[in-house]
This record gives sequence, C-alpha cells and structure tokens, in this order.
Amino acid sequence: MDLILVRHGDVDAAPGLCLGQTDAPLSASGFGAVQQLAASWTESAPRFLFSSDLKRAQQAAQIFAARFAIEPLFDARLREVDLGDWDGKRWEDVMRSDAARYEHWSANWVIQEAPGGESFADVIRRTGAWLASVLASTRDEDTVLAVAHAGSIRALLCHALGLPAQRAYALRIDHAHAAHIRTRAGQFEVSYVNASRFESG
Repeated sequence: MDLILVRHGDVDAAPGLCLGQTDAPLSASGFGAVQQLAASWTESAPRFLFSSDLKRAQQAAQIFAARFAIEPLFDARLREVDLGDWDGKRWEDVMRSDAARYEHWSANWVIQEAPGGESFADVIRRTGAWLASVLASTRDEDTVLAVAHAGSIRALLCHALGLPAQRAYALRIDHAHAAHIRTRAGQFEVSYVNASRFESG
C-alpha cells in the first residue's frame, strides 16, 4: 500500500491558540494551499480517501474528493491531539493561569495527558489502530490518501519509522504538505516527508 498523508491547510483562527480538537475551519489561504497541492497529483486516483472528522480536515478532504470523484471516509482516530481544558485557549494564558500543570505536561507530554485531554501516546495508539484497520482492508498495489493533522501525522510516521515518540517533533509537518509511506509485506518505507507537492514513484 502507498499511504499519502496530507496535513490540512492553514486555519481561520487567532495565532497562538491551543488548537487541538477545537473545530476551526480552513482560512481562505488554507483552501488555496490545499487546492495547489491537489493540483500536483499526477498518479491514478487513490482507492480510498480518509480524513479526520474535524472541520479543517473535512474541508481539505472535500477538495481531493472533488478532484478524484470519490467519497471521503471520516474517522475520528485521525484527529489532532485532544488538549482538553486548554483547547481553544491562548498558550500564553495557559502558561500563566495553569502554570504548574502546564510545566508538568510540557516535561512529560508523551505520556502525560493535557487536563481533560489526551497524551501523545494516546494519539499513537489510536492512529496505530486506524493504520492496522487500513492495512487489513487494502492490497499492496492500493493507494490511500489520508487528510489529518500535524500530531496525528507525526504519530503515524513514528509507527512507520520506528521513531521514539520523544523524537516526533523533530519531524516538520507544515500546512498543506504531504508525506508518503509505502508498505510491502509488513515493512514500512518512508519516501518523503513535508513535501509541498506530490512526488511520483
């Protein structure tokens, strides 16, 4: 299977927000960037199009759905990390008003949940379950496109690369950029990460 992971475009939200599962839409520039990325696709249409069910990912997925004339399959397991009580707040306000819990979380973010939310280890578990279900229902020759978020894409790349979770944020995942994971006989190969256009082969 060839798995193409796409991060949604820029969002219509104030900068500096804790934007986990807060359901912000794409900005006008976000729409444009995803359309530009979609236009760079030169291969046959993917067999499946998956997407996080958050609005910004759904809107990006609909651009690909229109291009390929296929229905997107929305799955909550592809969501961004849930930041719980902090979601939708400004990071600087969280650091000031909830300093002790923020400091503990920032030192232990892999295993420590945000208050009322989840840890990065939780994201790895749920994206891993999604990946296992996709692998079980596809063939080696299939291409799957999935629209997701920086956190969930990093988690999937940790699976593919065998990368320790603590290294996940060494992977740069920009808005409206793509990564390619190839799987054959249970083996993973990452062809590219954070590409501004789709690459052939």
